[in-house]
Parts: sequence; C-alpha cells; structure tokens
Amino acid sequence: MIYAIAAYSITLGVLGLYWAVLAHRRVEIEAAHARAAGEALADPRKGFNAGALLLAPFWMLKHGMTIPGALLLVPTIAIVPLAQREMWIPLLFVGTVPFAAGAALSFVGNRIAVAHTGLEAPDAYSASQLPWTLAGIALYTIVLPWAWYFTQA
Repeated sequence: MIYAIAAYSITLGVLGLYWAVLAHRRVEIEAAHARAAGEALADPRKGFNAGALLLAPFWMLKHGMTIPGALLLVPTIAIVPLAQREMWIPLLFVGTVPFAAGAALSFVGNRIAVAHTGLEAPDAYSASQLPWTLAGIALYTIVLPWAWYFTQA
C-alpha cells in the first residue's frame, strides 16, 4: 500500500509541478501582453498562493512574519513524533493548526507577500513565489511519500 502511494505520488508531483510552471508562464504572458497593449497590469495581490499553503511556517518566516512563523513551526515539527508514537487523537488536533494556517495563507498570502517584497509587477511577483510553490509540491508529492516508504520498509 505504501509503495502504491509513493509510486503514484510521482505522477501527481509531476502534474503539480507542470501546473505551477504553466500558471507562472500564464502570468508572464498576460503581463507582457498588457505592457505591449498599454493596459493596466493585473493586481498581484489577488489570487491563490500555493507556496503559502504548502509551506506555511517557512513561508511566514521568509515573508516578515517571524514570530507567527516560529510559533507555527512548533506544531508542524510535533507532527512527526506524534505519528511515530501513533498518538492519533493528539495528532489530529496538532495537525489541524498548520493545515488551517496554510489554508488561510493561501488566500491572503499574496497580499502579505506583495507588502513584504514590494513587487507590484505580476510577473516579477509570480517569479518570486514560484520557488515556494515548486518546493511545496515536490515536498508533499515526492519527498514525503518516498521517505515514508523507505522508513516503513
């Protein structure tokens, strides 16, 4: 079962990485088209931030939210020992905290990141957030499933 999850995670990871690169490329093309046509650029504060969703505590630390990011890092790290000891009820409650923070940041993260970085151009902002998205997708779909597989073997 674990092998099947790890094996299928490669396909999901590749599709997720492809989605992230295509979304970034779309923003670049739309910005270039708007500049060429003399139109207003899209607002980078709007939209979904996948990097903030997937890597919430680390994203917060890098984007000027050091104390909340450090506080969120504690329950994120606590997930591993709780899972190793098979303490499922505490794990459920502790795991909800990073999940909820990531979900909230996925919708407001762009506003926070634009304010922190000062990048107003949508293509430049998208380029600054692309590594976060790629790292989060690679972590959850390739690294963690295969680490789980090799620790169970």
